[in-house]
Amino acid sequence: MKGTPDEYPTGPESLLPSEQVAILGEVLERELRFEAQPDDEARTEMSEQMPIEYVDAFFDFYVDGSLDESVVRPTVQDVTGAPPRTFRQWTEAHAAAFA
Repeated sequence: MKGTPDEYPTGPESLLPSEQVAILGEVLERELRFEAQPDDEARTEMSEQMPIEYVDAFFDFYVDGSLDESVVRPTVQDVTGAPPRTFRQWTEAHAAAFA
């Protein structure tokens, strides 16, 4: 995606992956659950596929908190003039894609 990080489009709310899965399950009327892969298991698998420096950077960004993707930005409203849809609204509009 082109642009600076403060221009990335986001929805109007910050949701954890487990919250997204819960909403998706409600919309689909299916029991879904989020299971995080243990860090040591993920690190082992990743190190088999890429240099350890990349693995370390991934964990620095995502696990240690260097990368914060939870920021809600006004980009959608600024660009389109309309408020962004919530994750639930988006999920309801695309439910057939998950069937």
